[in-house]
Parts: sequence; C-alpha cells; structure tokens
Amino acid sequence: MTKRLKITILGAGNAGCFTALHFGYYSSSIDKRDLDITVELIHDPTRPPEKVGQGTTLPVAKLLWESLGVDWYDNPIDATTKLGILYEGWGKNNDKIFHPFPLHSTALHFSPNKLQDTVLKSGYFNVIEREVIDYNDIDSDYIFDCRGKPDNLTGYKELENPVNSVILAQKPERDMSQNWTRSVATPDGWCFVIPNTTQTTSYGYLYDNKITPDDQAKINFENQFGVASGDQFKFKQYIADKPIIEDRIILNGNALFFLEPLEATAIGVYSAWVRMAWDWIINGSKTSTGITTEIHEHVTQVNNFITWHYMFGSKYDTPFWKAAEKLSFKDSVFDDYLMKALESPINTIAEHYGQWQPHSFTGWYDGMNKLPK
Repeated sequence: MTKRLKITILGAGNAGCFTALHFGYYSSSIDKRDLDITVELIHDPTRPPEKVGQGTTLPVAKLLWESLGVDWYDNPIDATTKLGILYEGWGKNNDKIFHPFPLHSTALHFSPNKLQDTVLKSGYFNVIEREVIDYNDIDSDYIFDCRGKPDNLTGYKELENPVNSVILAQKPERDMSQNWTRSVATPDGWCFVIPNTTQTTSYGYLYDNKITPDDQAKINFENQFGVASGDQFKFKQYIADKPIIEDRIILNGNALFFLEPLEATAIGVYSAWVRMAWDWIINGSKTSTGITTEIHEHVTQVNNFITWHYMFGSKYDTPFWKAAEKLSFKDSVFDDYLMKALESPINTIAEHYGQWQPHSFTGWYDGMNKLPK
C-alpha cells in the first residue's frame, strides 16, 4: 500500500528555496514505490529576498548542478565563482591569508532574487502565492517554516559574537580578477566584499554599535571603501531551543538560527539541517530528538570556528579588536580536531568539524602563527 506524504515549505528566501529544492528534487529521483511525496512552497510575493549578493560553501553548488543543471555558462542565478575566502588585515603576522577550497571544487556567490526566480520555476514542487497566518490552515504532514527572523527571542538561545550591526551597500563596478570572497578587517570589525555578474560589488560592513556609534560606522565605511552606505541595521545571534514543534513544524533559515556572515555558513547550515530532516522524515534513520541535538551541536561548532578567527586579533589596535581578542570558548572536540589536523593536514580525517575539513584549520592556524617568508 502506498503511503502518501505531503510537505509544505513556507517562505521563498534562501532557506525556503533550498529546502523546497532539496525535497522536491530528491523526492523525484528516489525509488520509493511505497511512498508518494508531494512538495509545495507557499510564499507571500510581497516579501522580497535579500538585496545584496550572497556566498555559499561547496555542497550548495553540487545541489544546483544536479537538480537544475546550473553551470558557469548556463547561469540563470547570476553566480560568480568563489574559490575561497581572502582574509585581509587579520592577525598580527600576515597581511593576507587565503582560506582555499580544494582545487577541483568551487562554491559560488549568487543573486538572491535570481535564485528565487530560478528555483520557483524548477517544476520540482508546487508554488502557491498567499500569506499563511495559522499552521492549522495547512493540510500537510510536515511544515518547514522559513519565513525569517522571529518577532522576539523567547524560546531561543542567544549566541556570543563581537559584531551586532551591519551596513549593506553596493558599488556599480567590479574587480574582474576577484574570484573569491574578500573578508577585510577594519578598525570597527570587518567587511565582506562580493563580486556580482552584474558588474557590481556587494558590501557588508560588520561592527559593534556599542563600541562604534552607527553614524561613525557609516562615515568609516564610506571613507575606507569609497562607496555610499545603504541599509543599516542591528542583529542578534541565536538558535531555537526547539527546532521541531509537535513533531510536525520544522524551523529553518532565520526562523531556526542566525549567525553573522563570516565564512558564509548560513546556507550550508540550512542545507545540513534539511539533510538531517530528510533522514528523519523519509529514511527513518534518525529521530526528531536526535536531529535536534545534532543541529544544536552543528551551530555551536560553526559559531566556535567563527569565534576562533577573532581571537587572534587583527592589524588594528582598536577597542573592537581588543575586545575580540578576549573571546574564548571551551570545546574538547574542537581541540582534538585541531590537533589531528595539525598532525595530518591533507584531509585524512573522515569527519568534519561543523562545515570544515583539516585544511581549513591548518590554513588559519599557520596564517596566524607563522611569520611571512
């Protein structure tokens, strides 16, 4: 007897699109004669996606290639190549440190509105345009809520991080030689610089507004990067205490967690969480309790790895960086993984720490501790 399963995704931002694409694509490609899976995405078309370019880690590019056939010529999402992350001005010893991806692997930067348009037209799931107020109005077995940040942080754990504010901007020009994300240390924090195919460059100036007032941050950003400021807002970092509600509602995207964009981990976490949920819902190899523990551990590891970057300071002897150097965390798994990585840096360790393999650990460790040649 065929079991019928209906899955609804709420929201068409990055998390909603990748959740729907994952379930829609893999549901269509698996041989499960005893399971009939229907996937739908419901979104409010008046809610726009992110305005500036986004960056990914490696698994995201694999899903886009396998499901949509996106490549560097047939490129409807306006992707640019991301071969790694170039850190500028971090630490005390080297002005530039490159966090590489393996030579045979490529991540990408992309346009969020082009991604949304492409994924919604993929045909792997039904698309419905309407606003949903009550979960009970949806007749699905499982609902992924990907509609953005919660109204308040009741039921969420706040996570420590040295930045709490950002200025977003875009410059109408592009450095054609930049095939990576630039993460540029500033006296106030750091700034991401992302190349777009539209001959523009996206900026995100991260800082702590308790140390640098918003007006001063705006002036500092425009002076250092020569671009007019755009949107400016505060944020907190958090993870939901209960990512799964009543074994039916599954939070994802900013409804699940939020971390600052250093290392571009957000979409990687969204995707990792969807794979965990797939193993629970479809494969039956995991439990809701088990994957709740797993995603909490995963986000903690991601936050620890990001924190580790700040602890070495930067070339700036400023109040922000003096505070950042005092950050710390306790994680024996991190300590053990770093030790193994230093002993065997060429990815002979099977497991990951968060989203990272050994070369990510050794590259940063060496960049922070070795003097330039």
